Amino acid sequence: MKNIPILNANNQLFPANKILIPDAHWWRDYIDSTWLLHPQLSPKLAKLAGSLSLFKDIIEIPQNVKPAENNQSNEWCEKWQNTLNSPEFIHGLQRLIFHYHDLESEVDLNWLKTAKVISANEINVDLILPDKTLVASSIPGVYYFDADQRIFYLISSASRYIMLCYLTEIINIQLGNFSLDHLLPLASIIDAEAENGLEMRID
Repeated sequence: MKNIPILNANNQLFPANKILIPDAHWWRDYIDSTWLLHPQLSPKLAKLAGSLSLFKDIIEIPQNVKPAENNQSNEWCEKWQNTLNSPEFIHGLQRLIFHYHDLESEVDLNWLKTAKVISANEINVDLILPDKTLVASSIPGVYYFDADQRIFYLISSASRYIMLCYLTEIINIQLGNFSLDHLLPLASIIDAEAENGLEMRID
């Protein structure tokens, strides 16, 4: 059943491995509909046929990430970075994951100990398939995670709340199969001072 022709959003037949399951809503508006699975087709069947996940399989290649010069947004990012690096935050996030997913063992979150949070004036990325086929180019973004350097880039904003929402979303995306459905508790512990009762906010 692998790689049989299936219908895309334009009612055209293409090999299944050239059709993307549109499970990353933040990119759908920037990708030509010829790449996307027809909305009436089952994502599970498409996956069995060989279709790729827009969320899990697409690779981001940054083309333009410019660090911001906004002192206020840089201060917020530095504060959030200190929180993310703290054992209190990692423990709190473990507890949230346990609560939502009813796990019996810990998820490896040690990479957060060295993660950085940087404010950016501009973020543009190309999206490619694992075989290097270009799907979309120069997509403007509001956040980007450099997995190799463990850096969270957030578009600078005059609103602290907006930047906190960006950081909460991108961290949740990195949790993959352990992502959370409700992001308010995660935002709460990100925005907590580790030394000022982060434990209390998640009880």
